Amino acid sequence: MTGRRRPPGAPLRVAAVAAGTAWISMLSWSGLAVDEGAYLGPLLLMAVAIVVTGALVRRLRAPALVVLGAQLLVAGAALSLNVTGSPIPLGAVWSELVAAFTAAGDTARMYAAPVPTTVPPIDPLLLAAGAACFVVVDLLACTLRRVALAGLPLLAVQSVPTSLLATGPRWWVFLLSAAGFLVLLFLDQDERVVRWGRRVDDATGAAREQGNLARPGVLRASAGAVGALSIGVALALPLVIPSADLDLLGSGAGGSGGDQIELDNPMIDLQRDLVRGQDLPLVRVRTTDRDPSYLRIAVLNRFSADEWSSGDREVPVDQLPRGELPGLEGVDTGVERVEHDYDVEVTDEFQSTWLPTQAPVSAVSAPGDWRYDVATMDFIAGDDDLTTAGLRYEMTAVDLTRVPEDMVAAPSGAGLVGEEFLELPLDLSPVVDQLATSVTAGAASPYEKAVALQDWFRADGNFTYSVEVEPGNGTDDLQKFLVEDRRGYCEQFAAAMAVMARSIGIPARVAVGFLRPQRIGAGTWEYSTWDLHAWPELFVPGSGWVAFEPTPPDRAAEVPPYTRIDVGTGIEPALPTEAARPNENDLPRGADTAPAPTPTEDAPVAAVADEGFPWRTVAGAILGTVLLAGLLLLPGAVRRGRRERRLRGGPEEIWAELRDTARDLAIPWPDGRSPRQLRVVLLERLGSPAGTDADGRPAHGPQVAPEAAAALDRLVKALEHRRYARPGTAVPQVRADGETCLAALEAGAPRRARRRAAWWPRTVFARRTSTAPHPGAGEAEQTRSELVDRVG
Repeated sequence: MTGRRRPPGAPLRVAAVAAGTAWISMLSWSGLAVDEGAYLGPLLLMAVAIVVTGALVRRLRAPALVVLGAQLLVAGAALSLNVTGSPIPLGAVWSELVAAFTAAGDTARMYAAPVPTTVPPIDPLLLAAGAACFVVVDLLACTLRRVALAGLPLLAVQSVPTSLLATGPRWWVFLLSAAGFLVLLFLDQDERVVRWGRRVDDATGAAREQGNLARPGVLRASAGAVGALSIGVALALPLVIPSADLDLLGSGAGGSGGDQIELDNPMIDLQRDLVRGQDLPLVRVRTTDRDPSYLRIAVLNRFSADEWSSGDREVPVDQLPRGELPGLEGVDTGVERVEHDYDVEVTDEFQSTWLPTQAPVSAVSAPGDWRYDVATMDFIAGDDDLTTAGLRYEMTAVDLTRVPEDMVAAPSGAGLVGEEFLELPLDLSPVVDQLATSVTAGAASPYEKAVALQDWFRADGNFTYSVEVEPGNGTDDLQKFLVEDRRGYCEQFAAAMAVMARSIGIPARVAVGFLRPQRIGAGTWEYSTWDLHAWPELFVPGSGWVAFEPTPPDRAAEVPPYTRIDVGTGIEPALPTEAARPNENDLPRGADTAPAPTPTEDAPVAAVADEGFPWRTVAGAILGTVLLAGLLLLPGAVRRGRRERRLRGGPEEIWAELRDTARDLAIPWPDGRSPRQLRVVLLERLGSPAGTDADGRPAHGPQVAPEAAAALDRLVKALEHRRYARPGTAVPQVRADGETCLAALEAGAPRRARRRAAWWPRTVFARRTSTAPHPGAGEAEQTRSELVDRVG
């Protein structure tokens, strides 16, 4: 056969297809964390950098080890740049990098996917794994030219969501990955066929003119066979790896047998059980605890226009009550605590798919497939046939000595827990926010505001406890309860206080369980049907999730002892009528935004000269270095240009810039909140530009940056003026106020967050959304109800 030189663009084509296929496979990781753009976008740029580096070094005819070393060096620099903001991991940067990986490992062990944005991210682990995959795929496909073996790391990438998530990779991700792998095999075999050249005549030794190319059929068929085999293995792998499916709406694919979990609503039968004539014993406990009140059954963390519900839950099969549980969320180690052992016996009449436990609890040992949610620490039956009827189990409750003075001094809990604990429907009546703001006007700290809300419901607000009302806790029920009759039972009181707390920036949820048991013997207590109760839990940093008691004394005689403090009282405003509510159809639509620019792959490098000084190689290396530097600097440049354009606009554009800056600095920005509600969150994050050189987090809060706080007030007022004023009304210019707020937000953030926001802003890789309200926007999702007990 006559030999042919390797086509000049073939190696780069193979490398680009290999890296692109690997990145498409990594799209299956999108469910591992809530903020998927924080790692999928950087991984794309890292893929381009690794491909360019490998192509340049291979053109120098360097050994395989040199190519591998250069790619590992570039991948490590890109990883360090994304995690710490510096591409050189030396000195303090190395310590910061190690700390980030340690925190990511702790998060991966403690939280189920998708990991929330309120905990240390797992991005370093995913970026490191992705970079390693790019390097290995490029090594096998391009450097060693063993393309078929490159399918193994691609298959490993696809198996990650099958193992960790409730479902496998999305079908289109798998199909695109499989297609990319087959194209990779085709390019490799096609290149080999072309390099073989013309067939030589056995008799004359001359090249044949007819049939001059080697027949590629066999080789391409083998490539297709290998690809088909890999696809078959990938399709079969999810069938043998166990995973748990959780169907909240009854419309998901679900699993078979005990893999599917249906959540019922504990609110449905609460009112019925409180007014029924017969009081049935449900749960008996033997414990050393002298006050076993508030035995919790379930937690409701999602509030929609229709009801409170449990929301989406992550309950992997390994989160079972087999003894010690994860540590208490948000509770400082210095808080005094006493543990009490409980022996629990459930009667046959109490058929619940939720396992009653104390809160907080440090250990639970229960037979059966009961699974706990780390975010709420309630326990759900993993089998359709599993209930609490006749169940006996043990648990260890934790009695915390909460000091009111410490909770008064605690900062806001917004940003320390999941955003779902602050979310409110878009069509929520403005009465809720007005009442909450006015009632808590005399309280200084978030905890004092919570106590003020509790006192208002129990005494100052002239509410009446009554079970002779229609059950319900949606937005319309809330409006009627707060404005019209002010009559209800524990469901309405707990739901209303939780919603009002969220409206002023305090994370809140609703718990359902038993209020106070009857003592029936020495150390033995019994909870009955009439003890069923609902209460709100609010998050206080340092003390964790804290129970409050807004239900009047007619039902709940006492409040928790840590809430017996004097707080300033506010003046209740004159309540508007329903006709005074703003018409959603009058709200202006937000301007559509263009998608963020996406980096493109560079053109193939020019061929190397055969003789003389390798000018083209050197020029290519310089060009590649400049291109790599440009790719690393591109996100920050795009972000700065976007800021300048927005600052030349009006209040809407400046508010959008404030939102993206907050997200770049890892400051929570709850969706669906009004500008006034977001103002409460942002005030606690403002800092003074004079303190930005601090090693740790600078001092922050409205008292630190009063000028920025005033500028934020003016910006919010201008934004509301822009949205709700009559057409043609002049809108004030607020660029100076916007620049002041942006500088204060950056000044109140840690140095690491500022550095990452400057060099690798996450909003460049995230989907851009409009901040202006849309007419008719409402709660589209209607969740199912959750039923805890099926008594009787």
